[in-house]
Amino acid sequence: MKKEMKAVALASMLALGLFAGTAVAQPGATQQMGDMTEGRMMGGGMMGGQSTWGMGCNGMMGGAMMSQMSPGQQQEFMNQTIDLRKKMMEKRFSYMEAMRNPETTPQDLAKIEKEMLQLRTKMMDKMNTLQGK
Repeated sequence: MKKEMKAVALASMLALGLFAGTAVAQPGATQQMGDMTEGRMMGGGMMGGQSTWGMGCNGMMGGAMMSQMSPGQQQEFMNQTIDLRKKMMEKRFSYMEAMRNPETTPQDLAKIEKEMLQLRTKMMDKMNTLQGK
């Protein structure tokens, strides 16, 4: 039982880190986070506008790697990763739903985390390929 609690706590910390990093990496996210804690959504909201959380590459990769690419390379990356980014958002949603479900086991969470890591690896490979051009 204690081992399960540790696994759940670790998975929770990883998820929190994933989503906190996503929010902070986005332009205008600090303002959005403040607005959301006051019970309202500003600055484009979660799905509309430019300042969405985790919808772009900055949310998944961090802005540092994208800033090493030319604007043309960045656009090409975004074009080539549309499906991967959609799948990542679906996995993030699935993960949050699994976290909130008391029937979810640590193994279930680990499976989703592994799938998210595989998607991230594929996106990183595409980024590295484009940076090499």
